[in-house]
Amino acid sequence: MQLKLSDIALKIGAELIGPDLVVTGLATLEEPRPDALTFITSKKYAKKLASCPCPAAIAPPGTTSESHSLLVKADPHLGFALAMRLFYMDHQRPAPEISASATIAARAQIGERVYIGPKAYIGEEAHIGPNCVIHPGVYIGDRVRIGEDCHVYPNAVIQHDVLIGNRVAIYAGAIIGSDGFGYARNGEKYAKIPQAGIVVVEDDVEIGAGTTIDRATLGETRIGTGTIIDNLVQIAHNCRIGPGSILCAQVGLAGSTTLGSNVVLAGQVGIAGHLTIGDGSIVQAQSGVPGDLPAGSIVFGYPARDVKLARRIQAIINRLPDYIERLRDVEKAVGAKRQPPAEQK
Repeated sequence: MQLKLSDIALKIGAELIGPDLVVTGLATLEEPRPDALTFITSKKYAKKLASCPCPAAIAPPGTTSESHSLLVKADPHLGFALAMRLFYMDHQRPAPEISASATIAARAQIGERVYIGPKAYIGEEAHIGPNCVIHPGVYIGDRVRIGEDCHVYPNAVIQHDVLIGNRVAIYAGAIIGSDGFGYARNGEKYAKIPQAGIVVVEDDVEIGAGTTIDRATLGETRIGTGTIIDNLVQIAHNCRIGPGSILCAQVGLAGSTTLGSNVVLAGQVGIAGHLTIGDGSIVQAQSGVPGDLPAGSIVFGYPARDVKLARRIQAIINRLPDYIERLRDVEKAVGAKRQPPAEQK
């Protein structure tokens, strides 16, 4: 595909400075191409741009170049994302087809222009909306409803009665609607609590490879509109995730956790059960949250504390060996002064 810089600038909301060239795609500064558009996310990379053979770059305000056309945008990373969408598809889309080796129950409903790959299984009374792509080996249980333009990648499992919105992507090996971890102690054994609820995934959600989302014990586990869930995330029964939230790799939510809107949980964050994390909160990587967080919190560590306090505590911990040595020196000095005088012979 070939696009003029002026057309790209119009579509990504950037200002074109320099000649209106034609480019055929995007490339990084590390792997440039002489016909591609590159990008720099801050002015500190401008020195690398000077020697880059790409003819044009998306760049932040204040960037100058004598040898490149510039698409200047206040948020160049967003500009890069929007430009990528002009040249490349979000998802590979096979031509509509239903494989002869797919198993589709008699009462399943399949929309128009749907691709269903080899060995996929579609259960009774399941509904697959138009323009969906169901890759090979996918399992879709009874009474599952999937909206329009969804992509379900190989070997993903969507258990019975799960509700999926429009434009949802579920990546390989994800499991939606498995039983929640519900057991009651019964003497020396455990009695399993039936998990009779469902999972609801709203529109424009992405669910990463190997992620598991458990159905509710009663009621629903709900994933809000526009939420992005990375690979290998565990979301337990009855959790509710607000719209626009981001859960990075290896996050774990215990049962009945509620996240507000636009919450960010960085990698390997753990949230205890029955907690509420307020709107716009950010929990930094490898933190453990044992209590509720008000809206707008930025926390780190275990137990998770306000990030400024947590960093101060960490700085003190890092200096503890030095403090211990100094304390020992003080104790020796004080002890020497308190020694009684030797008896005279």
